[in-house]
Amino acid sequence: MSPTGHTPQTPGELVNGWAVTWSRGSAGDFHHNAPPDDTPPQIWIHRPDRPALVLGSTQPADLVDAAAAETDGIEVCDRRSGGGLVPIDPDRDCWIDVIVPRTSRLWEDDIGRAFRWVGRRWAEVLAEPPLLLDPVIATANRPSPAGRVWCFADLGHGEVSVGGSKVVGLSQRRTRTWTRIQSMVLWSWPGGRLRRYVDPAAMVRRHPDRFPDPAALGPEHVTAGMPPHATAITPDELARRFLADLPHP
Repeated sequence: MSPTGHTPQTPGELVNGWAVTWSRGSAGDFHHNAPPDDTPPQIWIHRPDRPALVLGSTQPADLVDAAAAETDGIEVCDRRSGGGLVPIDPDRDCWIDVIVPRTSRLWEDDIGRAFRWVGRRWAEVLAEPPLLLDPVIATANRPSPAGRVWCFADLGHGEVSVGGSKVVGLSQRRTRTWTRIQSMVLWSWPGGRLRRYVDPAAMVRRHPDRFPDPAALGPEHVTAGMPPHATAITPDELARRFLADLPHP
């Protein structure tokens, strides 16, 4: 079974030492799964069964108009990692989680360094045919006020941008025995459409001292997603390319 309890599309797949599971279902259920303490190295590839808006671990629930989202068939959920909200289009965005046990040679005690090899792998995928993009990997955190609302408004360790537009977002959850590095390749930023569901003023009400200019928090100020000329690739094909040359754990 997959980590969400759904039947994997490719059960029992082993790729270069990684146990790979493909699943489809609720974004919220998937976010709240946890591997066992004695987990092997794993790759979880998940396709939500409908569009989703995922709140960061510190964000208030009233940031999102859940009724409007539900009317439009959008799941609203939260996660235990990261800071900003992430919109997910299951038909275009690619979601892969990497489970690194402490026994792995890829384990890093430093949280920032733990992201880097995953960011490098995604950068390699983006630079290969047919995309042939020129990705840049962030080596330090570059936070912004808008990043407290939108995950893709910030750049953090290991995250990948193309032409100044953030394409790969990363977040992390860890215990004493494993690290779960969550990665999302965002194909396009929904921009102003998010105004229907997300009220940045909710963050201002919660933390008025941190947001002197609420107008600067709108989704239209975020630059994220693939460049317009990028060759279209399905999420499953992106995932297969990510798996193709993984470092052995």
